[in-house]
Amino acid sequence: MKPMIMGLGILVAAQVQAQLVSYSFTGAEGGEASFGPDAQPAGAWAAPMTRGSGLSSSASANTFSASNWSVGGRDDTDYFSFSIQPEVSMSLSLTRLVLDERRSGTGIRDWCVRSSLDGFAADLSQFAVPDSTATRADQTTLLGSSFAHLTSDVEFRIYGYNSESAGGTWRLDNVELYGSVSPVPEPAEYASVFGAALVVFACFDRVKRQREGATRNHNSLKESI
Repeated sequence: MKPMIMGLGILVAAQVQAQLVSYSFTGAEGGEASFGPDAQPAGAWAAPMTRGSGLSSSASANTFSASNWSVGGRDDTDYFSFSIQPEVSMSLSLTRLVLDERRSGTGIRDWCVRSSLDGFAADLSQFAVPDSTATRADQTTLLGSSFAHLTSDVEFRIYGYNSESAGGTWRLDNVELYGSVSPVPEPAEYASVFGAALVVFACFDRVKRQREGATRNHNSLKESI
């Protein structure tokens, strides 16, 4: 039994960590108004990557790029964005968002990730950007329990700010979202599971009462002797 349980655990872990959608921007010029994912995930639909209204597009081959980032704190209109939505009768469980990013010499110095689950109110992650134009790969945002069993769409916004100049640029590459897509149990399935649980509970309760009765009879016999 133990090998089977371990195998199931490994299978579940692998499913949870599967890549659902990726944006590699292969062939992009960088300044497109939007750019779609490499492929659509089974059981869900991922929207194209877009920019917030406060940004201007900028050219940068095989990335998704923008300029006019805030030179101060975070601006609500300065972000890259994409969303994912489960199909009818399916649910999403999301575990992490991973991306590569690069700034120009006068680009942003900070960025963060927020989501529509709380109306983009709180940071899911924050990153300080060094004064370097090198690509920083595999920047990871871990997603908590609130991203489990989602039955409606969720949008992610990647905000950049504290740019050294409004003309500075910042670009994304290899944006990857990990998690799983699962069927939502039908009401009849819930009833079946609940009924089975009641049967199991009744069996355990019966055995317990039988044991308690046997113990009482044994004690009574000892007392009579």
